[in-house]
Amino acid sequence: MTREEDQNPLQLTFLEPDALSQLAGSRTATPHPAPERRRAATWMNLINTGTRLDAVTNERLTHVCKATGQGLQDVWEAAINFYCDQFYPPIPKEMPDETDLDIPRFTRRTHAWNEDGDEGTLVTARLKQNTRARLVEACHRMRENGNVVITDALNAWFNHLDKGGRP
Repeated sequence: MTREEDQNPLQLTFLEPDALSQLAGSRTATPHPAPERRRAATWMNLINTGTRLDAVTNERLTHVCKATGQGLQDVWEAAINFYCDQFYPPIPKEMPDETDLDIPRFTRRTHAWNEDGDEGTLVTARLKQNTRARLVEACHRMRENGNVVITDALNAWFNHLDKGGRP
């Protein structure tokens, strides 16, 4: 198609309001509503918890994850809850909502793996609030740092599984 020569490309064309609304109505699509979230995101309620594990405990953790088919979070949750059930009196299974979730730091204790210069492998899991609260209570009862309690809890759980316990 050829362009009409008398039409200037820089010239503006004004449309009447009725013509503009008809033009806009034919070009606009009806907006789609945003999809509704049907369930709450569960990962938002989890708390990052990490520690350095010695080579033996880290190897046992890898073995248990493979043998049970559980992930790191599931093994940590089971280990900490099992460990907290062993206290006398046992740490409550359901902790109050207002429980402090900060892991205490009592001392800077040197560990066996630090003597060789190996700091251990940093392992982090996201724990449920109740499990984290039970871990904090175990730290207070033992007067130990979180890394000591987590390592003890994992090894106690691994020993339980070695004796025929079920995950």
